[in-house]
Amino acid sequence: MAISRRETRKKKKAAGKSKLFKTVATLLIIAGVVILGYAGLQRVLVEYNQAKLRDAFEATAGFSHLDRSEKIEEVYITEWQPMRLVIPAIEVDLMAVGDGDVFSKTLLDQGPTHFNDLTHLGVNVPGDLPNTEKGNVVFAGHRAGRWNFFLNINELEEGDEIYLDVGGYRFIYMVEWVEVFSKYDWDPIETTDYPAITLQTCDPPHVSNPDWRLMVRGALETVEPIPLEAPDAN
Repeated sequence: MAISRRETRKKKKAAGKSKLFKTVATLLIIAGVVILGYAGLQRVLVEYNQAKLRDAFEATAGFSHLDRSEKIEEVYITEWQPMRLVIPAIEVDLMAVGDGDVFSKTLLDQGPTHFNDLTHLGVNVPGDLPNTEKGNVVFAGHRAGRWNFFLNINELEEGDEIYLDVGGYRFIYMVEWVEVFSKYDWDPIETTDYPAITLQTCDPPHVSNPDWRLMVRGALETVEPIPLEAPDAN
């Protein structure tokens, strides 16, 4: 039976739409694979950088040089050393990054990054390091994408512990408060007249450079010899 010109056009049009849909679907699948592959590669790089930082920490942490029965009264870390940040309540165990520009994306992509001396910007942020007298040790960390270093610090509560391991010592801080501040408010990260730690991240999560910053402040409770738990400890 003969097919009319109208039916022929309909069939060609339908075939064209089908081909277009298949092409679009294929392109979307390819784009998805590329995006997932890139994200996976970035995640591998994060893990690689953390492993390198952990190796440096384990090589310099001084796991056995302290008298473990001696009560530690005074400690002053005077220069940057590899540091480990542990927050048991939210299962965080990360190597910190320091001795560089806290605004460097290269550093921030490796791990929680220590705030260096920013007094040249007219703020009272001298890059405090851990000690038993005074000063605010501040770290910035991602809260989005494949990093998520500080994704869940909003879940911390008053009294939760934050450990900072460095130079053979474990500085144990107790959470004082968890609050949200404007990104233009420098007060929470300025130096303090008591030994403290402050963690900073973006708020809300999964948003690039929002107008708000989530802050967690901890006060030093005690200092102990670092736990003997790392492999190949010196």
